[in-house]
Amino acid sequence: MLEDKFVNINDAKIHYIEDGKGLPFIFCHGARFNARTYEETETIQAVVDSGFHAISLDFPGYGKSENLSIDMYTFISSFIDALKLEPVVILGASMGGEAVTGFATKYPDKVKAMILVGAVGISDFEPDLSKLEGKPMLLIWGKNDAISVPGNYEMLMRYNPSAEFSNIGRQHACYLDDSKGFNDRIVEFLHKLI
Repeated sequence: MLEDKFVNINDAKIHYIEDGKGLPFIFCHGARFNARTYEETETIQAVVDSGFHAISLDFPGYGKSENLSIDMYTFISSFIDALKLEPVVILGASMGGEAVTGFATKYPDKVKAMILVGAVGISDFEPDLSKLEGKPMLLIWGKNDAISVPGNYEMLMRYNPSAEFSNIGRQHACYLDDSKGFNDRIVEFLHKLI
């Protein structure tokens, strides 16, 4: 089991777990999940085994993190700064995907590559999605995702035609349906970054 760690951001205790050495890879969970989700699906271990430094955080007010009144994009930037991690590979699922997209459009220089999983709210960033053009990007959606519509990944692919797309699993939280397929696809993407 990965050890619980904490960092202070704007006087709030923020929880995360980490393992491995190498290029930092940050996991940003969805609304029903927490930092340990990607430990349970063995995704953290797959990332570490690929030579990356895996960090899975609890968003403010989730898991073991205290509440914090700043927007998610600034929070992610502050977390990266506090741990001195940039540039990062960053994964965001559902709500986490929305936060990661906003962060990447606001702070593109801090992002080496991104993985979005059933990301929601993409149209909110449409004017700024052009900042992501050419950025290594993997989009993973469940085949029957009823929460994040195809228009979300289609819009991302319009602004970043080099983005890779995969349908994995059935549901919105596709990493629960097919953890092995999910992990294998991420590892395949990561090997292109090394």
